[in-house]
Parts: sequence; structure tokens; C-alpha cells
Amino acid sequence: MAQRSRVTVVGIPARDEGRTVGAVALAADAGLRLACPDGVNVVVLAENGSTDDTVRRFTGTPLHARQVVASSGGDGTGKGTNVFAIMDRALDLDADRLLLLDADVRSAEPRWIPALADAVDDAEPTLAVPAYRRDRFEANTTNHLASPLLAAVFGVHVQQPIGGEFAFNRAFLDRARTWPRPDSAHLYGIDVWLTANALRERLRVVEVPLGRKLHNSPFPKILRLPQQVLDSLFHVVLRTGGVRSTGFAAPKPRAAVDGAAVRQDPAVVSRVSESVGRYLAAHRGEVRALFPSAGSAPSAPWGLRVTTEDWPEVLADAVAAVAGGRFEAARDHLVALYVNRVLTFWDEIDGLRDEEVDGLLDRQAAQTVRAVRRRRIEFGVPGVPGGSGDRSDPAGRTGPDGFDVRHWAGFNDVPPAWTVPA
Repeated sequence: MAQRSRVTVVGIPARDEGRTVGAVALAADAGLRLACPDGVNVVVLAENGSTDDTVRRFTGTPLHARQVVASSGGDGTGKGTNVFAIMDRALDLDADRLLLLDADVRSAEPRWIPALADAVDDAEPTLAVPAYRRDRFEANTTNHLASPLLAAVFGVHVQQPIGGEFAFNRAFLDRARTWPRPDSAHLYGIDVWLTANALRERLRVVEVPLGRKLHNSPFPKILRLPQQVLDSLFHVVLRTGGVRSTGFAAPKPRAAVDGAAVRQDPAVVSRVSESVGRYLAAHRGEVRALFPSAGSAPSAPWGLRVTTEDWPEVLADAVAAVAGGRFEAARDHLVALYVNRVLTFWDEIDGLRDEEVDGLLDRQAAQTVRAVRRRRIEFGVPGVPGGSGDRSDPAGRTGPDGFDVRHWAGFNDVPPAWTVPA
């Protein structure tokens, strides 16, 4: 009986990425020929509501691998919708391995594919996440929210938990099908939903060095993207019995800051800080009550000066508020404070060497772990609003069922089409 050929799928989630999707598909195709020259290789484009030539650019790019397009409507959907469509196609194709590449990456290299594929070549459920060097003015949601919060709750430091270039084996795909999906996981919450659930279930997570990452700047999304990330993260956190960080001292030293750096557009930064100022003025009393650690933050040209020493306690306030049933308030107010943290961070790192910036972020993560651990926080406590009550609740009722992407309407006037020039 002939042995079945190994099936490897590369998925590209996209919306309006006609400028870059062809190059990403070519890198994926070349990488598949390196990783599995004798296997069955498929490149899947999942797009939702693209209004440009994304699909035409993809289908018009000649590949050796089989090309598949999965399309869905744009209303109420996002990156996660595309990722879930790719996962479904991979299962339909009986894939052994699935890799994801962001469609807007301008530094994708064929070598990424074998590196990611080899990392999940295992029988046990395995998630591979990237580790790359990033512009010091980017990766803000990673550096100040996702990475330190995951370390504080689960006791594992993941350098790029929302990096986008992920890989899974079939065992992981089968496990992921069972996880409850909050609405935000269909949006930008998808990456942290995958990583946090893997850590919650104590699955194998492997970091794969990929070098340097260049892509379109996410800064114009600085109000809506972290809100979606926090929503998905907090849903998973509330399905966890309690903080697991006992014995976690400090992350391993990292080299994540790239030597090249491009400052964000001052006009966009100004509009963001003005939006956040209006938000904090409208919610001043509740912010002070839920985040006492931010109460003494002095004023700054951008709003509030939230320092490296202040931020871990602010994050601990947020975790305590979520555990206490204040899910939406903790999520949304933390976004406003986070923007002030980012702008303070940019001021703090002015003139620092790359390794000094890395050291500052490592210190911040370690201090967040200690700050959260001191609170002795538990989740899913019966009788607490917003908690699951039963920590093994299969329905995952751990937070608000819906998610309103219009939350920042009236505060966020950043043009959504603005991007860093290529």
C-alpha cells in the first residue's frame, strides 16, 4: 500500500493587500518547495470583502503549489474570519501542517516556510510562533500588552505572541476546533486567541527565529486593534483557574529591536493622543477607580506619563478588574492608558541603543509578572459577574458574548487607510 504524501498548507489571510500579496505567495511557494519537495503543497488565500485587486494579484501569480481562494463578505468580519476559513480548508485537505503568513509583510523569505514547518513536525499538538526583529516604534501591542500579560497569567514569556507568522500541526488544529470563539477572535484577536489557548492548555509552543520583519505600520489601528486583542485574551484568561506565574523570574534575554527605525507620522500621533484625551476625560472617574496605579501619573505633552515602573501595576489593575467582573471597562480603559504608555515609552527610549531598549522591555515584563503574582488573583469564581462560574464550562461564557467594533467611534478619527509609505 502506497504511503500517503504529506500535505502542507500555507494560508494567507488578506483584505485589500493587492500591493504585497503576490510577493508573499511567491515566497510561500518557494519555501514549500524547500520544505516538502515531494509532498502535496497548497497555498490558500482567504479574503473578506477586498475592494482592490487582491484576488486577481494572487490568482495571477504563477505558483508550483495548488492555489485556492476562500472568500467571505466584509461586514462584521476580520483577520480571524480569514484564519478560521484557512483552518477549515486545511482540515478539508487533510493537511498535516498549516502555516500562516500575513499578506502585508514586505520581508517574507522562502526560508521561513521550512523553519516553521520543521518546528511543528511533532505528534503532540504544537504551535510555532515567530521571533523577529522589529522597528522600535512598532510591536507596541505585543510589547506592552500581549507579551507581559501572557507571561503574568501563564508564566511563559513569548516574544511575539501575536506575530502572525504561525504554524500548527494536525493535532493542534484538531484541538483548536474545540475552543470557544469570542467575536473578537474573528477580528484582530485571532493571534492572541491561538497563543493564549495553547498556553492555557499547556500545549507545546516553539519560538522560531525569522530575522527581520517589515510590514505596513499598524499604528493607525492603535485604538481598535488592542481592544480586539485584549477582548480575546481576557476571554481565554477567564477560562483559566488562576495565575500560573509562580517561580517565573524574568524572560530570557532577547534581541527583538531592529537597528532601523522609522518614527510614526506626527500628525497621526497627535490625532490619536487627542482622541485618547477625550476618552479619558469622558471616563475619568471610572478609570481612576479601576486603575488606581495610574492615578498619580503626571501630565505629559501627549496626555499622561506612564513609565516603565508604573505600567506593570496598571496591567495588574486590569487583570484584577477582569477577575472582579469588570471585563469591558477593564478592556476599554486599558486601551486608553496603553496609548499613553506607548507614547511615554517612545520618549523613554530616545537615544537608547537597541539592546538597551530590549532590556527595558524585559524588565517591564518581569515586573508585570511580579505585580500580578502579588495580587493572588483567581478567575471564574462562582457568583462573580463576568466569570464563568464553572472553570470547565464548555460554552466558554467568560465575558460579553458580543463585540462592538464601533466602540471608539467619536474618539478615533485616525484615517484607517493611512499607512507608512513602502
